[in-house]
Formats: sequence, structure tokens, C-alpha cells
Amino acid sequence: MRNLPRSAQKILWINYILGAAIALRAVVYNAVTPPKIDVELIVYAVFAVLAGSRKVSLMRHKTLADVGSMSLAFVLTFAAMLRFGPQLAIFIGGLSVLSGCLYPKRHPFHQLLFNVFVNTISTGCSGQLYLWINGGQAVTGIEAAPAITAACLAFYLVNTGFVSLILGAVLGQQTTKVWQEKFLWTAPSYFVGALTATLAAVLQQRYLLIVISCGIPVGYLTFRSYKIYSDQAEQMLRGKEELADLYLATIKSLALAIDAKDAYTHQHILRVQHYAMAIARQLGLTGAELEGVNTGALLHDIGKLGVPEYVLLKPGKLTPEEFDKIKQHPRIGADILADIPFPWPVLPGVKYHHEKWNGMGYPEGLKGEEIPFQARILAVADVYDALTSNRSYRGAWEHSRAVKTIREDSGIHFDPVVVEAFLAVIDGVVEEMASRGEGPLAPKTKQVAVETSHTQRAVRDIQRASSELWALYEVAQTLSSSIGLEETLDILARKLEAIIPNVGCVFLMRESEGSLFEVRAAVGINREFFLKARTSSETSLSQQVALTGKTYCGEYERDDILVQSSPGAQWIELGSMMVVPIIHQAQTLGTINLYHPDAHAFSTHDQHLLETIAARAALALYNGLLFERTRNHAHTDPLTGLYNIRYVTQTVEELCERASSQERFSLICVDLDSFKPINDLYGHQEGDRVLRDLAELLREAVAESDIVARYGGDEFLIVCQGAPSRQVERLAQKIRETVQGYQTCLLHPKLGQLRLGASVGVATFPDDGSDWPSLLSVADQQMYQDKAERKLGRLIETEPGRVLAEAA
Repeated sequence: MRNLPRSAQKILWINYILGAAIALRAVVYNAVTPPKIDVELIVYAVFAVLAGSRKVSLMRHKTLADVGSMSLAFVLTFAAMLRFGPQLAIFIGGLSVLSGCLYPKRHPFHQLLFNVFVNTISTGCSGQLYLWINGGQAVTGIEAAPAITAACLAFYLVNTGFVSLILGAVLGQQTTKVWQEKFLWTAPSYFVGALTATLAAVLQQRYLLIVISCGIPVGYLTFRSYKIYSDQAEQMLRGKEELADLYLATIKSLALAIDAKDAYTHQHILRVQHYAMAIARQLGLTGAELEGVNTGALLHDIGKLGVPEYVLLKPGKLTPEEFDKIKQHPRIGADILADIPFPWPVLPGVKYHHEKWNGMGYPEGLKGEEIPFQARILAVADVYDALTSNRSYRGAWEHSRAVKTIREDSGIHFDPVVVEAFLAVIDGVVEEMASRGEGPLAPKTKQVAVETSHTQRAVRDIQRASSELWALYEVAQTLSSSIGLEETLDILARKLEAIIPNVGCVFLMRESEGSLFEVRAAVGINREFFLKARTSSETSLSQQVALTGKTYCGEYERDDILVQSSPGAQWIELGSMMVVPIIHQAQTLGTINLYHPDAHAFSTHDQHLLETIAARAALALYNGLLFERTRNHAHTDPLTGLYNIRYVTQTVEELCERASSQERFSLICVDLDSFKPINDLYGHQEGDRVLRDLAELLREAVAESDIVARYGGDEFLIVCQGAPSRQVERLAQKIRETVQGYQTCLLHPKLGQLRLGASVGVATFPDDGSDWPSLLSVADQQMYQDKAERKLGRLIETEPGRVLAEAA
């Protein structure tokens, strides 16, 4: 009971007091007017006990084992009320409910009392109403129909109303909403049960044995069929809830991986989620709106995937240009999530949580009520956590100072209604978080001392290990929150080389396409030969270690990895190797391979050390993989697999910012000629095939260091770094020839084989521009000039007379 919210505890006590009062009144009444104990009353009591344990659960909740149920006990209780009056019916109903709470599963004591007293109150109220309408007489004829109907309605409303009250308090939802969703549909079963009870009460006066022999089988079969239907419905509901939980857990994992790249904002989304949900509940949000706030808080900063990492991780204040990049993250986040069919309103909070009440926010400068309500809630929660958290440019503010700032900005930056709700709940929220060693009020000593997670226990274990292992763990944790996978692997490999000297260290990770593993990082002995190598086959040694999850320590297997040739480097013969799998949550991410020239070079201690390192590094590598995949998705064109315009824009802007006047790079704009007829004549599927083919040809035509991206439609962009102007012009001509030589494999009945051309424009930094817009504008203009000249050339070939006449 102590785990329940205070509002729920108050409802329980009200229930206990009312129920006890009504039960006491019934005891006094039966003591003054003792009932006649006959066979009929005993039969009712026995069947009430038996029927109580056979019930249909209407809804279950983690805090309350069974917050709503129906059983045959209602029919017996109602029939007893008609036959013996409400005072005896209270005890018959109480026996039935008590048996249901003790068998087949014993309920907590506070819930047992609640269920018994709910039934007591329902029976007492409905019974008194029945007698009052009938003038104090227990009449069951046709003339009692209004009284019976009213009594059934009263029992239904009181019973389901109390359950809805307690459930609404536990779940933080409106009572009326809970009642409509969970109990309104059960009304027909109450009235059918009351009708059955009335019929039984009338017939049993003369035909008791017939009622027992016929009524019980019919009632039981009806109950069983209803229970089967109810169980199936509950199973479907549970499946949907589990799927929703899984969906939210997946979102949370992705969001945490993104959040973890910044050490200063680590766990920021979880705190914002906690604050935002408290504000939303205070404002009365429920259902889809509340889930929208819950999910939106997790994903509100996902757009930072499109912000350069050097901006996010920069110590000190940002420049205006860097802040402009930060201001793009709400729009980028909304674009990333736009195609996801969320069942709740998530996008408004992600896109507009930086809008201000006075219209001075971003990205669209919305004002007042124009800002979505969800975004107004997230804005307050986000700013409060930012103020009370450490940043690279300042320390965390005290709770009171942050609250004062938000109060002062009410009506300026924030919605006054949301601020009022925030002020009403924030003290209680941060105090509750402080009790767990979290939040702005938590003492630093408590945060360190209290071990509430596996990560904190791992820190304790590593502190007891060697200083080298602790240093590695510290580096891995740091990298997992701020650096991509390649940097993580490189630093881990170098740290391993320092811990176990005179070895070659290789990290193998699964290829993006295929089942083989490729070398993603290599240091030490034979590094040049291992770089960019991969496993020889699916049966190779490293593949088997990854498959079985068992470490190999023994002789060097020459056929395990297909090493690369390296001119100028000398291969050092190897005598032993050790391969350890990297496993995170039962998933093998890759292997750590150590090589040594001597035979039997690795001891049992080395094996144990490397296995421990692999286990500790798994989380960092998993976060790096997840971050890399998410970032690639945000920067990749889904049709061609090329980079998209967002990535090119970011890259060129970075090149412009860091390049000096002596450093050159070129931007090439390519537009396909005569592509539109392919879509018009053969459909978009053929058009998409052609675009994919040409994307692959463009990749092959440029240098490995060049960047190829799809601009949109049939246009492509290429970034060439460090190439002289003549080489860029030759590349432009090579692109024209590549496109012209491409076989579309599409035959037109009149024109024959359809062929494409390419119009190309080039802009060079710094000659043609010093920023992204100017370079793109020049390249675009030159591309259209090239297109016009090519079109004029074809016209001269086909209609020279017309061209000369127009020229004259």
C-alpha cells in the first residue's frame, strides 16, 4: 500500500471507512433481527464461496494485481439481496469476494479489503435503493421492475466507479476516461446478471431444485464462454502493450546512444523526460497526448545527428555561425522522424521545443498559442535541465536559481500555464530524484556511493582491478559518449598495445553487407598488412569464435584472415594468436585479435585480461555502432546509397571554414540530360534503376577520397579535394563520357536505344566562392551553361539552316 500514490491511499481509506460502516450496520441489524438459517441460505453461502474463485479479470495493473473483475458472485449476491434483503446479501457477497481474493491466488491485504468493502458498499447502496423504491418490501414481481433496474444500475455505478477512482489515481489518468475505456462496456453483463438473479429468485420460491439443477450449468457455461472471450481480448491487449513497450524501449536505446556522444549532456533526455511527464500530468494530459510528451522528450534532440560534432563538443561559447548550425537540429530531427507513423503526437515537440512564447525562438519563430502545447512543455523541461547541468562553458546552476529564472521568463520565453504547472511539481520531482542519488539536489557523495545500476557496480569492480584496466575502461566510457566508432576502435587498440606490449592488435567487426568480418582498426606488428583485411570465409577461426562466443588461444592460423600486400613493409612471422569475442547482450559485435611472433606467447592471465577488456568495451563499441548506423541513415540517400544534400552541405561548410586561401577543392554539379522521358515512358521503377546504375558508375569514376552525393531528382554533386583545375576538368569530361556510354537497356519503337547525356558545372574554392551557397550557385550556373551549349551543338548537327537563320 505504501507504494501507491497518496491520492490512491486516500481513496482506499475512504473505501475502508464507508465499507466498515455499512458492514457494521448489517451486523447490528442481523443481531437485532436474527435471520433464519435454513437450507436455502446455506446453499447461497456455499455457492457464493465457489463462484467467487471463478472470475473474469477486466484489467490488471502492475501495482494492483487485479483492479477489476466479474464473476458469478454478482448473480448470487443480487439474488440474495432480492431473496433475503441487503443485510444478509452483504455477507453472502463478502464471502464470495473473500474467496476470490484468497483462491486461486492470494491478493495483498490492502487490496483484499478494498475488494470486500467495494462489494459491501455496492450491495448496501443498491439494496437500500431497492427497498426504498418498493416501500420497504422485498417484492420480486413485475411491479418491482423499476426497483430492480435501479438497484442494478446503482450496484454497477458504485462498483465500477470505485475501481475507476483507484485505477485513475494509480495510473495518473482521469477517472471518467478510465471508466469509459475499461468498464462502460461491462454494463450489459450486469443487467443480464440482474435479470438472471431476478428470475432465479422468483422461481426458487417453488422450484428450488429445478433452479439449482438447470441454472447452475447454464450459468457456468455462460460464464466460461465469456471468460474465454475476455482472456483472448486481454491477451491481444497485452500483446499490444508489450509491442508498445518494445517500441518505446527501442526508441529509448537509440536516443540514449545519440545522447551519449556528448559527455556534458549525458542522461539529459532521461531527466527532461522525467520533468516533462510530471508537468504534463499536472496539466491533466492523458492517453496519446501524454505518450506524445513521453516519446518526444526522448527524441527531442535527435536532430543533433545533423550538427557537426566539433560544434556539439566545442568547449566555450559558440560563434554566431556555430549557433546557427545548432539551431538547425529541431528541423533536422523532424525530418528524420517525419516518415515514422508514431501513434502519438511526437513531431510537434521535436520540431518546436525551442520556440519562445514571445516569438523569438526557432526554427519558425512561432508565438504564443501557435506553439504546440507539447512543445511548450518540453521547452520548460529542457531549459531547466540545461540550467541545472554542467556545460563545457559553465557549471551547473542551483535548483533555486534555475527555478527563479524560469519564473521570471514566464510570459516571455515560456507559456505561463506551463510554468505554473512546472512550479507546482518541480520541488517534489527533484526531491524524489535526489532520494535516488539523481538530479540537481543530489549530493555528489551520494551519487558516487549509491550503486543502483550495473554500470556503477562495474565501476566498483574495475577500481579494484589493475590500473591499466581502469584506464582502459575510463577511455572506453569517454569515447562511447563523444567519439565515433573508428576513433573508439583506434584508441582501444592503442591502449591494448600499451597494456600487452610487442603484439599486433586487430579489431574485427562485421561487414555492413555480408556475413564476413573486416578489420576496422589495427596497431602494432604487421599493421600495414592487416589494415582493410577481412576473414577468409565463414568457417575461418575468427568467424567461429564470433559464432560460438568462445575464446581461442593457440597457434597462429595463417588462413584465418586474408592479409593485404603492403609495398615497402616487411612481414613478421607470427607464432601465436588469441581471439576474443566482443559480446553485448548476447550479440557478437566482433572480435579482438592479438598476434605475437613467439609460440605460446599468451598466458591464462592475458586471456582473462583480454576477455575482461572485451566485456567492458562492448558497451562502448555497441554505442559506436548504433551511432554510426543512425548517422549514416541521416546522411544517406535511400535510393542510390550515395550521400545526401545534408551531408554535402555540412562537408563543404566545414571545408570552407577550415581551408586557407592556398588550399583548393572543387564542387562539381552534374545534371542528366534526357532522363525525364525514361520516367514518363517506362515508369519510376526503371528510372530508379537507371539512377542506381549511374550512381555506381559515378562512384567508380572519381577518386576514393572524393565525395559523391545525390542532389535531388536527376542531379548529383561531387566534392574533389586537392585536385588541380586541369584534373577537375578531365574528371568532368570523364563523367560526360561515362554517362554517354551507359547502356540504359531501354528501346524506343521510333528512337531506338535511349541514351543519356550529362551537363556538368564546376566551381572551385576560393576562386569561385568562399562558402557553400556561392560555390553551389557558380557550379549550378556553369552546369546550365554547359547544358545550353550542348543543346545548341546538337541543334547545329541536325538543323544547321535553322540555327544560321536565327543567328542572322
